[in-house]
Amino acid sequence: MKRIIYMQKQFRWSREERGSALVEFAVTVPLLVFLLFAVLDGMFTMYAYHYTAYAAQQGARFAMVRGGTASENIPTYCGTSAPPNFTMAYDCTAFSSDIQNYVQSLGAINPSNLTINTSASYVWPGQTPDGATAPCSGPNSKNKGCLVRVTASYTFDFLPLVSVTAVTMHATSEKVILE
Repeated sequence: MKRIIYMQKQFRWSREERGSALVEFAVTVPLLVFLLFAVLDGMFTMYAYHYTAYAAQQGARFAMVRGGTASENIPTYCGTSAPPNFTMAYDCTAFSSDIQNYVQSLGAINPSNLTINTSASYVWPGQTPDGATAPCSGPNSKNKGCLVRVTASYTFDFLPLVSVTAVTMHATSEKVILE
């Protein structure tokens, strides 16, 4: 008889719901915290991509304004210094290293992860917007009416808890040299 009473108590205890909320809370909170960090990391990723596109646009603008005749036919080298001590003369002709230094001085999340393609033949492809190469070939590639192309790359590091270590984002901007 004692055995039957003991089994009935055991059966009653198994149907009680005392403490079940604590178990449910312990199961769902880690999932919610993971979801929160995933959303935040996604927001930082989108910001990094937006910033990469912005850096490419600003780099192309910097090169466009400082084309071959920007210094009134006096070839003055901009002589920029790398961030955080970015300095530059305003009436100067831009070179690839100047564009790199300018883009890194814009204030990225991590400026050392932001780079541009500094190959002179890539930045100044020697062609007009319609693809003609005659007026923009050779040393004339920085003249008014020629294209300038800047491709920015940013290496974004995810949260350490995520198995993906880094993603490289690219953005390209082309503009026509105006000055």
